[in-house]
Order: sequence, then structure tokens, then C-alpha cells
Amino acid sequence: MSAFPKTMKRGNQVVCFKRAISYFQGDTMKKGSLKLGDVPPYPALLEAVKKAWSDVGRGKYSPRDLALVTTLVFTGCRIGEVVQLRRQDVDPKRKVVVIRQLKKREEFQRVVPVPSSLYWEIMTYYLERTAEDKVFNITIRQARNIVYSFTEKYLKKRIRPHAIRHSYAVAVLKATKNLEAVRRLLGHRDYTTIKVYLDLTQEDLEQELSKLFSQL
Repeated sequence: MSAFPKTMKRGNQVVCFKRAISYFQGDTMKKGSLKLGDVPPYPALLEAVKKAWSDVGRGKYSPRDLALVTTLVFTGCRIGEVVQLRRQDVDPKRKVVVIRQLKKREEFQRVVPVPSSLYWEIMTYYLERTAEDKVFNITIRQARNIVYSFTEKYLKKRIRPHAIRHSYAVAVLKATKNLEAVRRLLGHRDYTTIKVYLDLTQEDLEQELSKLFSQL
């Protein structure tokens, strides 16, 4: 879509953000789906992971459960994708996670960089304690329940796995200002699907305008 270039120079960044805000209008998704107000701030997710990691060290939380939630937080993958991960997909040397995605009976792979020492500490700790080829040898329902338990314990609110994916997407967009990067990391074919994940706030636009005019 021509309205969203792969890279954004500083001069036209505000224009692109205005278009993005218009494109991602709406406070809720389709009936019965995720409400944008239910999406946790990404920093809150990171703090929850840190608290759980401390609890793992004291034997008060499951290394497997934390590894699963942390993978969702640091890759933005779907709950159905995280339970398909194999040991070979988690590469601490390259610091990447290979996500396998099925579309129309065909498997597609996307490589998600995870340049976080915290993530690899947690994953290494967990993988050293399991001999399974599948990283998480559980069902989607079990994985979803792990997310519910984690968020209730550390965020004091039940959060759906897809809300974590949304939070990751918004955080990446704010950090990179690059919609193409978000599209590729989430594994979407085009930008039309991304609009149900992203909601740029008026505050974001005001901050960009302030930065622009402060340089004039």
C-alpha cells in the first residue's frame, strides 16, 4: 500500500503518522473480539516478566510457564504458533526465534529477532531443564490458561494472549516508526489486517509534532 513506505525519513514522519492514525481508527474490533482498552501497556508486560523471573529463582513459579509467556511477549507470535515451536527454532547464538505459520495447508516461516538478554536467560534456563523436542509440549487450551494465570498473578487482570500480541505490535511501531517491520514480524500478508492490531493515540501525534517544531 503506497500510503505506508517501508522506511520513513524524519521530514515526512508526521504525515505518515497522521495517515496511520486515520487508517487505524476505531476503539473496538469486531463484535466478540478484543477491545483495544484491554491491551496492556508493553512496559507493564516486561515488568511482569521480570517479577516472574525472580519468582522462578525462588521456586515460586514454573520455568516452563514463564518461558511460554515470555516468548509471546518478546516475539508477538500467536498462541497457536508458540505451541508449535521446536528446539531448533529457538536460536540463542543468532538471537532469533523461527515462527512456523500455516496458511492454506502450506507452512511459512518468519524469523523474529529477539535482542534481549532477559529473554535468552529465561529460555536457556528452561531448555536446560527439558529434553522435549517441542519447546512447549502442551495444547493451545493449556497454553491459554497459562497466560490467564500469569496475567492474573502479575497484572491483577486476566489478559488474552492476543492482547499481548497487540501490545508487542504497538511497541514495535512506536520504537521503529516502520509499518513494514510490524507487518513482517506479525506475519501478515498486507496492511489491511494490521489495522485491527494498532491504535496510534493523539498523544503520540502530539509528541511527534513537538519534536518536529522544536527543531524549527
